Amino acid sequence: MKLNIKDSLDLNKGAKVSGVVYLKSFNYKTGSNGKPFASGNIGDQELSMGFKVWSDNLDRFKEFADKKMIKIEGTIDTWNGTVSVVVDKIDEDMFGYSPSDFLLGHDRHKLEIAFDEFVNTVLSPKAKSLVNYVIAGDIRDRFFTEFAAKGMHDACPSGLANHTLKMMHLTRTMVENDNRLNQYVDIIYVGIIFHDLGKIRELYMGEYVKNSFISHLELGCEILYERKDFIYANFDEDYFYRLLSIIRGHHHVYEQKAKTIYAYIVHLIDMVDSQVTRLMDTLDSLQYNETSSGEKTVGHHDEFFYY
Repeated sequence: MKLNIKDSLDLNKGAKVSGVVYLKSFNYKTGSNGKPFASGNIGDQELSMGFKVWSDNLDRFKEFADKKMIKIEGTIDTWNGTVSVVVDKIDEDMFGYSPSDFLLGHDRHKLEIAFDEFVNTVLSPKAKSLVNYVIAGDIRDRFFTEFAAKGMHDACPSGLANHTLKMMHLTRTMVENDNRLNQYVDIIYVGIIFHDLGKIRELYMGEYVKNSFISHLELGCEILYERKDFIYANFDEDYFYRLLSIIRGHHHVYEQKAKTIYAYIVHLIDMVDSQVTRLMDTLDSLQYNETSSGEKTVGHHDEFFYY
C-alpha cells in the first residue's frame, strides 16, 4: 500500500514507516564524510516530505529511482521542526502504482475517447492515418499520461493530451467560422497534435529528464525524423518539412520564430490556451493580487510564457 504522507508528518522521531512512495524530486550529493547519498522529496499533489538515502542503500535506490515509485521502509527524523524519513530499505513497487495514483490529473480514459472521436470525425483519412501511425504504442501511452509543463499550465498527469485537445477544439471553432482556413485545416490539426509531442521525451511526470535542455521543440522534431520514411512515402517532402516548421516554430521566439502560416496559426492557438489556463491556475492557487475594489488580478498581463 501507499505510505500515508499526512500521517507520517505527525509522527515522532524514531517512528518506523513503510509503503510505496512517489519520488517528487531527488538528487545525489556528497556528505561531509566524503560518502555519496541521495535526498529529495516524496509525496503527492498536496503534501511533501523530505527523505534521505545513505550510501549503503544508494545502489538499490538508483536501481528503482527512475521509475518514480518505490517501496520503502524508513525511520522518521526531525530537524528544526522539519519531518523527514531516513530510508532503511528499498524494494520495487509490487502493487503496480503509477504517478497518477499520487497526483491529481485529468481523466485519461475520457481524454482518449474524446481525442479518438475528434480524429475519426474531423481529420481527412490521410491525416488520420498519419496521426494513428505516430500516436501509437509507447508514444500513445506517454502522450495520454504526461504533463503539459512542469508548472505553467496543465501541469498534471494527462495535461499534455488535455492541452492538445483544447487546442483542437479551438481550431474547429475557428474553421467553422472562417472558411478561408479550410485550405490549411488538415496540416493545422496534425501540427497541433504533434506540436508538443517532444514533451514525452523532455519530461517524465512533470520533471525534466536527461537531455531535456534542448527542449521539446527539438525532441518533437526528432520523433518526426524517426518517421520520415513513412511521411515521405504517404505524403511528400514538402509536407514533412512543413510539419517540422510547426513543431520548431510554434513558440515564435528568438531564432525559432514561426516561418510558415501553419506554424504561426498553431502558435496563436497554443498561446490562447496556455495563457488563459495559466491565468486561471494562478487565480485558483490564490497567488493573485487584489485591486482596491477587491477584484482578483495578476501583475503579468503583458508577459508571454512559452511552455
